[in-house]
Parts: sequence; structure tokens; C-alpha cells
Amino acid sequence: MLLLIAAMAAWLVFGYGKQKTEEKNAAKNVAKIMGKGGNELVDATDISEGLDLLLAEHVFSHRGVGGSYEHSFKAYDEAIEAGSNYIEQDLVISSDGVLFVSHDLNAAFMTGRNVNYSSMSADEIDKLQTKAGSKVLRLSEVFDKFGKDINYVIELKSADAAMREAFEQIVDEYDYRDNIIVQSYYTEALGELEDKYPDMRKLAICKSQGDVESCLEKDYVDIISVRYNSGLMTKSNCEAVHDKGKQFSTWTINSESAIREAIEMGVDNYFTDDTALAISLEKQYRTES
Repeated sequence: MLLLIAAMAAWLVFGYGKQKTEEKNAAKNVAKIMGKGGNELVDATDISEGLDLLLAEHVFSHRGVGGSYEHSFKAYDEAIEAGSNYIEQDLVISSDGVLFVSHDLNAAFMTGRNVNYSSMSADEIDKLQTKAGSKVLRLSEVFDKFGKDINYVIELKSADAAMREAFEQIVDEYDYRDNIIVQSYYTEALGELEDKYPDMRKLAICKSQGDVESCLEKDYVDIISVRYNSGLMTKSNCEAVHDKGKQFSTWTINSESAIREAIEMGVDNYFTDDTALAISLEKQYRTES
């Protein structure tokens, strides 16, 4: 088991493509658990914790926990308690340039109020109550609560300069560039972030085979993500992505069969609503493959 942890830590440092700071930190943490030079005795609990840390690198908690209370502190807390080291935030922007977390651009799904967030001020959004009884979270509130103890998988849901600039501002304010994977359907938005944040991993959400092939040629795209049931999560696409030194990802998988298929194919990371199940299956199948 100790050798397995060492091998996985090495993969995180020397694996596909540009290895980002959070991956290197994970490997360093495991090295600490193993003891200096591997010469110190390590108990079973430490080994288990080290393995959990590495396996959690493959699991992205979709909206924290998808469902009626997605993108709430409760959803994020549940995912983290289940072992997540990566929680997802979808960004929307208020009329006065403040970033909030919601999958939909319209507030109807979360709050029952049929109005676009972009037409409301931050103060107006702060007064909304979700159907689950919480508030719509500002991204700053998420950062304030969880700090750098976890990593964030943040989707820019617009290619507008206002959203990108607000994102850059908050990243710089909190100095979280090493704790973020930024994702978008809009690859031009990812490209515009490359010069300023070359070491921030960038995930392109692909809707077609043409998107996949285009992103294979974009140096700034580090992760190519495809929908699980779209016909794009194939062994040939996975191998092509790896051949380009990138990571292959999929969304959103929640069943044992789907997660096992992804692991056995060599998918590097995936979005799931069930972090606990995913990490349990990672222990069972990733370590066998």
C-alpha cells in the first residue's frame, strides 16, 4: 500500500501536462505522511488518509451536492465531509458586478423568482431566499467560509468581459489562483486568462466531437470534459487527450457502473453528485487498475 501511495504521488507530480500547484501540494502532503525519505514508520491511519487525499483528486463535487439545496453551505459541507477536495461553483453576475453562485442565469430554479441575476443588484440578490431556505451565495462568502483548505472548480457561465474581470479581481483579492480550476464552454474566456494565470488549470466543457478536436490543439486547455451519455466519453477520445498531455474528464456520473466505467477507461476526473460513493469506488477500482 505504501508503494501504491508513492506511485500515485509521483503521478501527480510527473503525470499529464502542466502539473498545477494543488496537485504538487497533494503529493507533498502524502510525502509528509509517508515520512522523510520514506524511512519513518507510518501507521495504517496515515496511509489511509494519504490514499484518500490522492484519490479525491479525481472527484469533483458537482454543485457541492446536486439537488434541492445545491450551491449552499450545506451542500458544500456534505461534499467535504464525504472527502471532497474539489467543489464546483457556477458563476453568475449581478448588475453591479458582484459574483454569485448559481447554475442557472435566472433565479427561478433556486428561488422561485423568475428574473435574471444580471438584472438585479447585489443587494437585491442578497435578499432572495432559496427554496431550500438559504440565501444565494456570493463567491466571496464561499471563499470566506472554506478558505484554502479545499480547491474550487469554478465555471464562467459567460464569455463577457465583465464576468472575467470580476473573476480576476476576486482571485487576486483572495490570492486563490493556486486553489482554482476554471472551467467554461467559452474557450476564448479560458484563453484570455492564460497570460495572467498560466498555472491555473483550465477545463474546457465540450459539447461535440468537433469541440474535443479543437481543444486538443489549444495549449491553454489542460482538461477536456465531455458529457457522460453524449457518446464523447470514449477510449479513443481519452487516449487522444492523454497523447496531447491533457486530462480527460466527464460529467455528471452518480451510479456505480458509470463511475467504474470512467475509472477503468482512465478518465482523470469527473463531476458527481455523490462524493462519498465516488471516493469509495475510487478506492476499490482506481487502485486495481
